[in-house]
Order: sequence, then structure tokens, then C-alpha cells
Amino acid sequence: MITSGEFAGLDLPDIDISSSLDGLGPVELNHPTQDINGDGILDTETTTGDDAMQVWTDYDHDGIADHVTVVEKDGDYAAWEFHHHPDGTSGWVRTDQGKLGK
Repeated sequence: MITSGEFAGLDLPDIDISSSLDGLGPVELNHPTQDINGDGILDTETTTGDDAMQVWTDYDHDGIADHVTVVEKDGDYAAWEFHHHPDGTSGWVRTDQGKLGK
């Protein structure tokens, strides 16, 4: 389930672990608030909803999310990376999925 920003002022899509992210395209991070890799540059925005938390990270500091991880309240999680493919296309590729504590 992908919907446009349900989080006031953040304008990030609301996704859950079953989302395919097909057709989502690049996601801009306009107001990073965390430095996830400790290099001194803010690169990550975290959003929360009733059922899940999403962590969007821009590792190369170009303003576009490179990675997103979703953790649901029941412990289910999934992660995706934004890839630029050799044929010139780009898209989100699921890199991990599972349940915390197992």
C-alpha cells in the first residue's frame, strides 16, 4: 500500500512491508534529521504511523533516498534500495525482509 504523504510536512510516501514500491521512483529527502552513518551530515528521515516506522536514508547526499527500511509494530520488517540499472532505468529493489526476534 503506497499513498502520498500522510505525515504532515514530510511529503514521504506511507509504505508497509508488503509494498512492492514498483512505480514509486526517486524519493526526495527534504529535511533529514539524523546522521545514520556518523559522518557529520544529516542523511536520514524517520516517519511513524499507527502501524509502522519508516527510515529513509540518503547515503550519497544527493537529496534522494537510497535506502528505506520499514518496521511494523508486530516486528515484521522489510528493506529496499534504489538502484540505477545498466539499461538506464531505475527502481526500488527489496533487499531484506523478515521478523525481528526470530
